[in-house]
Amino acid sequence: MRLSLRLMIWFLTVLPFSFFYRISTFVYFMMYYILGYRKEVVCNNLRKAFPEKSEIELKYIKKEFYKHLADYLVEAVANFHMNVSDFDARYKLTNTELLDHYARDGINVILAPGHYGNWEWVSYLVLKINFTCVAIYKKQSNKFVDELILHSRGKYGLLLYQYHDAYKYLLSAPETAPLCLYFAADQRPARKAKVPWVTFLNQPTAAFRGLENLHAKTQGIVLYVHIRKVKRGFYEVEFRPLNKLGEVDMVPDLIERYFEALENNIREDPRYYLWSHNRWKFTPPVDVKSIHEA
Repeated sequence: MRLSLRLMIWFLTVLPFSFFYRISTFVYFMMYYILGYRKEVVCNNLRKAFPEKSEIELKYIKKEFYKHLADYLVEAVANFHMNVSDFDARYKLTNTELLDHYARDGINVILAPGHYGNWEWVSYLVLKINFTCVAIYKKQSNKFVDELILHSRGKYGLLLYQYHDAYKYLLSAPETAPLCLYFAADQRPARKAKVPWVTFLNQPTAAFRGLENLHAKTQGIVLYVHIRKVKRGFYEVEFRPLNKLGEVDMVPDLIERYFEALENNIREDPRYYLWSHNRWKFTPPVDVKSIHEA
């Protein structure tokens, strides 16, 4: 089974991009019309996030999301064979001079995207900035899938660690080496975790403390990774600072700033967020504000 999957992936990686998007159209048809993949979750999330929108508007966003999700899946496979010129053409980094400035001054940075647009092409970043690059990822229960992710994201030298292992790496990293951490902070924490809650897309939302903890260790700049989908297969990425160097007691705090930046990104074009993730599965057990201040 594993060998056949490897052969299938190898076969897909030698195909031209135009063929990938034919596959994407088929995947969209299967997910949306045949399988109904997580349709109930998607519909509930959209209604919660946009109570002001009509059912016609929500249905349009829903269908466009499934088209994008299919594109994202085939683009993740395409990542296995993409070269630098492919990335340069399709994944435009608009203000890397900001990162160059931080690197020259030895300032650590944390890049904090959401699950918006295409966050999978992170491996390309290593070739464009002068940092030791570390990405924090969640280990997959399927060992084969986990190996594929590690290979795909790490092929250009990106170091991948689970959160706690990444924190250990930070404790042992040379003080003189500017670090760039890549951390998508909008995942749902475990139900029993004691976490802050923020208001995100009209909903009380449980948030990881990881962003604040990593910043406390790195003492650098946190940059929201603002992604725009220009057209099918083409993206623009802008790095937006969420704090000033040396800023400690932040009001609003980093987590609130991050979710505000993510919400602004989503509201620009809601079609490209990961609506199939059951983000609001849990509700706060007590008053949201008291949890956030705990």
